Amino acid sequence: MSTTVELRRPLDVPGPAALAGMLQILNAVSTQAPPYERTALSLGLDAISVPIRIESIEQSQRYECEIAIAAAAGARTFPRFKGTMSISPQRDQGSELWLQGSYTVPFGAAGEVVDETLLHGVATHALDVFVAWMANEIAAHA
Repeated sequence: MSTTVELRRPLDVPGPAALAGMLQILNAVSTQAPPYERTALSLGLDAISVPIRIESIEQSQRYECEIAIAAAAGARTFPRFKGTMSISPQRDQGSELWLQGSYTVPFGAAGEVVDETLLHGVATHALDVFVAWMANEIAAHA
């Protein structure tokens, strides 16, 4: 079973510049180029973070790319996310950053029970922190 996630953050950056920044950052994270060689998801549990690897595929003629996020090491023991990251241009010359998709937890039904009880909201929170980080990085690059 997978859990659907839809997160967004406003940007004070016009759509084309936001798209260029998003693609540049995702490419740098996926190739582990400085300063993104140690990108991690924060789990919010006493500042625990998990180094990640990202695969992204730009969708030409669209303001989005397909994205997959997984732990860089021990990937079988952490949730995996698949979906899209996109930029929605806004009328006020700003834009919105979106992350839409779903994550699956490891260990089948037992993992789902742990995700829904003991770790309720941890994966979604980690993705939300990632989207906020991306929004800040895009704004800094604009």
